[in-house]
Amino acid sequence: MSSADDHPAEDAFPGGPTTYATRDMLRALAHPLRMQLLQRLGGRGTARAADLAADLGVPANSVSYHLRILAKGGAIVEAPEAARDKRDRVWKLAQLSFDTARTGQSLQDGTVVDTDYIAASSALSMAVLEWMRDGIAAELSREAETLDSEDTGAEESYRRTLHSTMLHVTPAQARELSEFVQDAILRWFRLNRAEDGTELAGDPDSEDDPVDYRVLFAMVRDIPPAPDGQGS
Repeated sequence: MSSADDHPAEDAFPGGPTTYATRDMLRALAHPLRMQLLQRLGGRGTARAADLAADLGVPANSVSYHLRILAKGGAIVEAPEAARDKRDRVWKLAQLSFDTARTGQSLQDGTVVDTDYIAASSALSMAVLEWMRDGIAAELSREAETLDSEDTGAEESYRRTLHSTMLHVTPAQARELSEFVQDAILRWFRLNRAEDGTELAGDPDSEDDPVDYRVLFAMVRDIPPAPDGQGS
């Protein structure tokens, strides 16, 4: 998830131009599990609740519940062309990108970003942070289990990286960095995927099978508090 004005719309997502998420989409996405469901659905192209439940190790009834919320918010739609019959509910993404608009921008339907939209965007941002935190915690737990196991000869794979720092740059330089990182992430996102964004089984340029990595790039202004006796 990123702001659509961080990069050109035509480059935002393979398979189609970027369009802004609506307020209802943002509200529907503001849950770590629903974010995972959306990403797995995008990787599969189409999927049933049972497919996604098996992928994520989550009960099928819980997956069905969250899929209904995503559908109500307009983030996913049914894919009758992939269904076996009329009772078979198969889902697909409603759009390939779910980028957020910023203050002063207008959505596709002509509505302007307002306080409700910003609140929905903030809720989604918090869900993204929770999603990443859960991923880091799970990886650390797996590393601890590996150390305690007797299988110490197993080949270690690249698991995680985390960098944090404070930058002292101008707003223009910050934007330049953001665009650079966004473009790099987009290039790697396209690896091992078909033109429509669905995941390919193998990497033609490597003998290794691809695995999933959670990626988050975040940058926010750090405004120190005003000195005592001065206004903000």
